[in-house]
Amino acid sequence: MIMGGMNSGISRRTLLKKGLAGGACVALPVIVPSSVFGQDAPSNKINIGIIGTGSQGILNLRAFMTKSAAKVIAVCDVDLKHREEARKRAGLAQDASYDDFRELLARTDVDAVCVCTPDHWHTLVSIAAAKAGKDLYSEKPLAYSVAEGRALCDTVRRYGRILQTGSHQRSDRDFRHACELVRNGRIGKLHTIKVEIPVNSRPNPLSWKAEMPPVNLDYDLWLGPALSRPYIEQGCHYNWHFIYDFGWGQLTNWGAHVFDIAQWGNGTDLTGPVEVSGRAIFPKEGLFETPLSYDLEYKYANGVRLLCSTTDKPDGSESPVRFEGDKGWIFVSRNKFFSQPDWLIQSKIGPDEVRLYNSIDHHQNFIDCVKSRAKPAADVEIGHRSATVCHLGGIAVRMGRKLRWDPEKERFIDDTEANKMLSRPMRSPWRL
Repeated sequence: MIMGGMNSGISRRTLLKKGLAGGACVALPVIVPSSVFGQDAPSNKINIGIIGTGSQGILNLRAFMTKSAAKVIAVCDVDLKHREEARKRAGLAQDASYDDFRELLARTDVDAVCVCTPDHWHTLVSIAAAKAGKDLYSEKPLAYSVAEGRALCDTVRRYGRILQTGSHQRSDRDFRHACELVRNGRIGKLHTIKVEIPVNSRPNPLSWKAEMPPVNLDYDLWLGPALSRPYIEQGCHYNWHFIYDFGWGQLTNWGAHVFDIAQWGNGTDLTGPVEVSGRAIFPKEGLFETPLSYDLEYKYANGVRLLCSTTDKPDGSESPVRFEGDKGWIFVSRNKFFSQPDWLIQSKIGPDEVRLYNSIDHHQNFIDCVKSRAKPAADVEIGHRSATVCHLGGIAVRMGRKLRWDPEKERFIDDTEANKMLSRPMRSPWRL
């Protein structure tokens, strides 16, 4: 047996691999966090494991290490170099470092996990964590597909877990205030929302070769549910964003941020658009597959149009959203906030007006909600719906036609071919 992380003779890896005979997402016992037992508990901190320790994983690790009520006690990555960097940053011993996420999830002293894997892994890791009784801080886009997002929502609810989507702009004062002003009619009747996403931030390799994976990388586990393909160095770390087996490019990478704020300001963050159309320019050569640029138009049942275009700024640092109404407009980004008329953004929200979820620190909000069991700022359903807007646009440009969407049933209307793209095949033994 494995008790409290101590091994009595049989390794976790052996037990976990035997457990895979029945499927990837094995239902592990629900673990009650040690932190909920009060002052007499061994620890009053939320013990956190980081799964995926690339650039975003390191950012989240550093953020959680600054929180007095949290403690990073384990790290996991299929790349030994990434894993070792994270382990050393967290000041952990070698036995707190894992190649296989299932080994980390088997630890009974881990209360919550931060999922920072490539997109194609988000859902399966998060579902396994929820079944293991862990609360989750899961990076955006919350899921690789609409079907996976719905499955994750259902699992999180079924197992009573807390999930915070890494859409951290929900915890930014300017983005929240902009959305409150729009929701309270300061720009009159909202009719158009304009957002921008950046161009691909990495050069498209025009030549490449398949080769043996480096010894520090568990490539088979890195692929996981994705279809088998040879290892190509230029298509792995970060560049996976631009290969369809692993991600949907900047549409999900940055679109998840701007669409999230658009949905919030429109009051539709628990539903979605009813129509989508658009066009995209796809690369004609090279390794990358996702579009170079987009022009997308979404329509909502309330008559609002959401327009998405591509900016020539490669880093996406502004993440701009512009709300337009019949009495003015508001522009908000990570470093700019202005309006027309210019006094609009100085307007105060009254006590009887619409007030939106007030969080000023996304990671702290997650920790607080793990303790209180309240919904966090970017709850699982919100994260799923924002990611869905990304997926709808991606499917529309790949289909090359206008699509009608039923946000309640989460199906395209009278379009069997498009509906097939709401899910994806998975490599055995991985499955939802």
